[in-house]
Amino acid sequence: MKPTESQDENNLLSADLMKKFQYSASLLNHWLEVFDLSKTLELLDGLRSPYNSMWVQVNIRKIDYYSLFDIFEEKGYIARKHPFFDDFIEVEVQKKELSGYSRDLPIIRVDHESTTNIALGRDVQTANIMNHDEFDSGETVCIADYVNNILAVGKTQVKSSEITRLTQKAVVKVSSSLAYAPPITELREYRRGFFSIMSPTQAVGVKSMEFDSKENILVMSTDKGDVANYISEITNYKIPITVLAANEMQVKALRKNVDRTKNKAIRILHRPFLTFVREIPEIKYTSFFIEPQNSRTAVIPVFSSNLGIDRLQQFSENQQKLIGELYRCSHGKASITYITHSIDYLENEEVFQNTLSKAYLDNQELPETIRKLKKSKTIESRTPPENYKEIEKELDKSTVYLDPLTTNNTGGFIAKFSLKPKE
Repeated sequence: MKPTESQDENNLLSADLMKKFQYSASLLNHWLEVFDLSKTLELLDGLRSPYNSMWVQVNIRKIDYYSLFDIFEEKGYIARKHPFFDDFIEVEVQKKELSGYSRDLPIIRVDHESTTNIALGRDVQTANIMNHDEFDSGETVCIADYVNNILAVGKTQVKSSEITRLTQKAVVKVSSSLAYAPPITELREYRRGFFSIMSPTQAVGVKSMEFDSKENILVMSTDKGDVANYISEITNYKIPITVLAANEMQVKALRKNVDRTKNKAIRILHRPFLTFVREIPEIKYTSFFIEPQNSRTAVIPVFSSNLGIDRLQQFSENQQKLIGELYRCSHGKASITYITHSIDYLENEEVFQNTLSKAYLDNQELPETIRKLKKSKTIESRTPPENYKEIEKELDKSTVYLDPLTTNNTGGFIAKFSLKPKE
């Protein structure tokens, strides 16, 4: 079968984009087909930039909202009331101009995954480096991304000839970066559990949940425990919350976060998500917060550099399997809140459509808080392509899509389902 003219054009375009941005051709072809050329270019340009603000969730049971606001202002941070929620503060990420630095300086190029952190002032580690010019220890160098945008400037800690022999170590101490995110996690108030930092999708996801006093909550999230802590605060620390950690690193991060907030309502279990569900645990859960591993295509700087269409489809299939097995550990008509940090239909609307194809899973209306935001067009569901038109009403009623380009932050998708025992 001969390729069509538009397919040939897309192949040429994706080859050009692959050279420029170093992304998988299969993924770029998929994006060109789904989003068209102008939107794809907009995404590729926009998703590389540092986000505009941090969403700080105030633990109002431990500190007064305005007291924390005043602390941020005293530290010189630009803080403002959150436009959506009255228990969040937005702390601005300040942007800088680095065009004054000479391109004659030695350049170190870093990988996809590290660009945002380095653009926000984090030091360059050996694992971040793709290639580099020659330099001596103590030299000033420019740190650039894979398309030669300067992200930061700093002083080298080692000679360039030593890099290949080093394990994980700081190679460049960043002195000036494209953006500056205030180090609010170093504040005493953070260590005492007075606030957490959440992504917009996580925040809206938690706000999409509704609880009563008889809840038993299961959190399957790839985060460090901020979601579970926030749910616990909303439920006055009186409802049991089980948090699954898929690996040892996450277990350590969760324990540290739970210790920081002295939260006794949370228990941590070290289990892969699907394995745990299939074990049919004795305890049954009435409410689920599901944030499975996903491509994170809307998490700036973009996504894992080895992501192609095959891996994207595998993520989607794994997410569908996980949701399809939840009935094994659910009690009654359990409520499920599903979120990703992905812009891709395969991990969002496709998973939702697959969910609705099962007789024991129904879409569930979002709570009044979120409906008001949707009514005012503050947040919205996105218009689906033709292959999802059959579920357009359900998408509008039960999902939210946060566009990373319009929010100037990490984007993603939130969906609500209800579940009944499978016969």
